[in-house]
Amino acid sequence: MQVSHECERIVCRWALRISWRAVIVTFLCFVIFLYMMFTMVNDRYIHHLTWYEQPAPCVTPKFIMDRMIELTFAVSNLLTKLNISHVICYGTLWGALRNGKILPWDNNVHFCLLKNDIQKVPWHTLQENFRASNLDLSYDVRHGEYIVTQGPAQAILSVFYLTPYDEIFQDGFEHRLMWFFQDNPVSFPSRLIESPFNTVLFHGQPLPVPHDGIEILKYLYKDDWWLVKPPPGCPERAR
Repeated sequence: MQVSHECERIVCRWALRISWRAVIVTFLCFVIFLYMMFTMVNDRYIHHLTWYEQPAPCVTPKFIMDRMIELTFAVSNLLTKLNISHVICYGTLWGALRNGKILPWDNNVHFCLLKNDIQKVPWHTLQENFRASNLDLSYDVRHGEYIVTQGPAQAILSVFYLTPYDEIFQDGFEHRLMWFFQDNPVSFPSRLIESPFNTVLFHGQPLPVPHDGIEILKYLYKDDWWLVKPPPGCPERAR
């Protein structure tokens, strides 16, 4: 019994030395760890389909497509006005290089830009300028993307940052903290998005594109960059 009481006194003494701040910090770290592990398992093993492998209409309705075209140039003009270098990328670049317009099945337009450029503009200034053009702007901190919407149309502004090794990586805490869990983290040489840029005609108007044309798509779509990827069950050229 005496040994038992002595053990209890030792435990109590150590418990009193542990501050509530340490307990709270430890608990928060544990919660963050669980969230990161859940995100990894969810993205890799449960919802691991890329966007072009998910069911979607073969042809985007015309009224949505028209709004997407308007949104593309509205966003590009605003970014130019704010001196934020940008290029079209991902599926939007594919459509521009392939036939000079949005792919028939696309449901958004996509831009790529550098974090150093957009961070020069305060958040409230960004919001005010987009709001003045009747555009809603939000930021997805997890994926490092600005989301611009106007009615049914959506534009995604993917933010990238430059490393000391002259490589570009995608921003967002998930990409920064969990890159070692990703099969193919997105990265490419910085020269591909160094301004000034060339332009291509997109729905009859010039838009900035990355250097070397299709080269950046080899990094964005590493395994199948050369393939046209309509939604499952759709012909390559949707009517």
